[in-house]
Amino acid sequence: MKIRTEHQNLGAALMQIAEHDSFTAINPWKVGNIRINNAFLINTDTCVFLKYGNEPKRNTEEYQFTYTADHLESIRQASQVMHKVFVALVCVEDQEICCLSLDEFNSLIEARRASHGAAEDSYQVLVTVPEGKSLRAYTNASGRRGVVAGREQVVSRSKFPACLF
Repeated sequence: MKIRTEHQNLGAALMQIAEHDSFTAINPWKVGNIRINNAFLINTDTCVFLKYGNEPKRNTEEYQFTYTADHLESIRQASQVMHKVFVALVCVEDQEICCLSLDEFNSLIEARRASHGAAEDSYQVLVTVPEGKSLRAYTNASGRRGVVAGREQVVSRSKFPACLF
């Protein structure tokens, strides 16, 4: 099988999971018989959805991660059957992983929906990696570039992968 860029970038997160002392198993996440792309069952009770961004946008220093309605539906379905659900955002250039719990992720999406006044076709979660500080995850307010919708999530650089276990 040919190695794709996705394998390399998400593989960094998967290696960290596999090297954790509490790790026992990793399998693809499936809904029914349909395999969900870039979603994994860790041990027996945790689902993690992985995305990667190669580099931040030069003018804003933000990594952009887009979630479509299909992505959100897969996450919702996982939350109905799994004890723990996480979204891990691999920031390739900075070699950091921003891991959000389901509650943290949902609060970002809900803040964006509230600022827009309705559901949208897709949502962008933005992550910054300030030097010497914790990671920041947020969404922009609708129609207001540079204005955070709700409040940003401050995420420790050392949170991942221990939070999964």
